[in-house]
Amino acid sequence: MTKEETIQSAVKDAYTFEQYIARIEQLHTEEKATSSPDNKMYYDYSVLGLARMQRVYKKAELNPEITQAVATIQSPQHWVLISESWCGDASQTVPVIARIAEQNPNITLHIVLRDSNPDLMEYYKTNGATSIPILAILDENWSELTVWGPRPAVAQQKVMNYKSTPEAERPAYEELSKEIQKWYNADKGISTQNELAKLIK
Repeated sequence: MTKEETIQSAVKDAYTFEQYIARIEQLHTEEKATSSPDNKMYYDYSVLGLARMQRVYKKAELNPEITQAVATIQSPQHWVLISESWCGDASQTVPVIARIAEQNPNITLHIVLRDSNPDLMEYYKTNGATSIPILAILDENWSELTVWGPRPAVAQQKVMNYKSTPEAERPAYEELSKEIQKWYNADKGISTQNELAKLIK
């Protein structure tokens, strides 16, 4: 399949943001997470992620830059957002992207799961890794316009700095995760909005 065909195939099983939340809530009744049904650690991350997504979605305030940029979209667009319920970065940015997409009826948001779509992820690797979330913005004919992800530049630099540090000198990965989550909480979605505003223009 071509890239466009792979994307269209993936979105056949896509969720809206509301459906995504509902699916996660359903899985939690069985103590499961998306794409990792039998892993207790991923379930625990998913529980934290759901609470975080609901909080971020409720409190997200869109700035004038992103509001104005989204308002300029005059033709239908497909926003294909690759995520998983257990992903810490996704829990902070997916609800912000959902809020942004709601601002213009020309935008259709399709949330798809990474591990259910390995063929799709082949097109959206970051430095060879299947990092998420990834947002692919496409026109009405499924031609790619731009791509964002897997995290805002400041957070991405923190990850790159960590990976470039010799393993013996690194703190535990959990410490990096905590640092990044603190950064997200302080940032309040502004970096995600600003980066997307520049890509949309």
